[in-house]
Amino acid sequence: MTYNLAEKYCVRIKSNGNTGSGVLLPGKESFYVLTAAHCLGKTLPNISDIVIEKQHDYTSDFRVITSIEIKEFNIEHDFALIEIDFDNEERLLYQYKLGRGVLSENEVKFCGYQGVSVNQYRPFTGKILSVSEDIGRFKITLAGETFDQGGEDGNYLAKGLSGSGVFIYRHNSPFLIGILNSVITDKAWNDDIDCCSIKHIEKYISEYVDLSDFESLKKWNENLERERTDREIEAFKKENSDFFQKLYRKNNVLYSDVSKANSVTAKQIRKFLAMKDNIRTIENDYPILYSNFKNIVKRFVDQVEDDYSRNVTESNEAINLKMDLQNQLKTQFEVLPNFTKLDLSEYQIIEWLGICTLNFVKND
Repeated sequence: MTYNLAEKYCVRIKSNGNTGSGVLLPGKESFYVLTAAHCLGKTLPNISDIVIEKQHDYTSDFRVITSIEIKEFNIEHDFALIEIDFDNEERLLYQYKLGRGVLSENEVKFCGYQGVSVNQYRPFTGKILSVSEDIGRFKITLAGETFDQGGEDGNYLAKGLSGSGVFIYRHNSPFLIGILNSVITDKAWNDDIDCCSIKHIEKYISEYVDLSDFESLKKWNENLERERTDREIEAFKKENSDFFQKLYRKNNVLYSDVSKANSVTAKQIRKFLAMKDNIRTIENDYPILYSNFKNIVKRFVDQVEDDYSRNVTESNEAINLKMDLQNQLKTQFEVLPNFTKLDLSEYQIIEWLGICTLNFVKND
């Protein structure tokens, strides 16, 4: 399942005859649903009057999420925070971050339940028009579509979307920045929508990223890359432990910095697996080309083991040997058609490192 889509965090809310939308939210000590206060009614409802439901996808049946307590009900800023029992899907809520400091012109995505189609969520794309960070509000407009359709007022067609989570994407990861409150004017002129930011619920949030701070974003992206690298390494280790151990040992000789060795290993694993699929395609569809490729590799094997595999004193010595070997391979592979668009020399170097045909050991 793909978790980093806005619709994966979308819920439908019913309360005292009102139907609206909401967004799942991870907090410091519990899990919540954030929605517009007016979706619950004009006055604070009883917790038993609130029904929160979630779909696995837009055609699936609704599953009820248990409401525990109404933590916030703010008519002035039009938001409500409901604590929920969400033990079974905790990891879903850790797939996105929370963001502050949004900037105008940023693209946003939101997803909710329109009153005209209350049994299916619908995703929308828009952009931020203006921001009032001091009072925790911002305004967005639709991009490439309109609420005003078929002669119906935009307000009618947008009804039910209040409470929908508004997300900004950075590096393919979603940041929740707030919720929809209401379309502007009964006819939704210009398809503009008032929104409430997460500023108002910061005491419930463990951390958020300042999206206007370049250094903050850079640090977050570096942490994300490290986390992804660690996950990829662990997954590959489980399935190809011997290949991984040999490749990783070589990279620790090539790169004295451990984090650099980790990063390079993860990149090599990604490249190797992608190229391996392409190599299989060549083997099946172009057997003569594949045979020529393997013959060139075979001629190099003894030279690799005898002339390039060795004990080294410095990392640079091993790096230079690897680069020299790869350049020689590239020259030999030039006789092959280049329509494959693959760096066969890089693929072969990674494979040799992983099976110890190319071997580096560092002198103590």
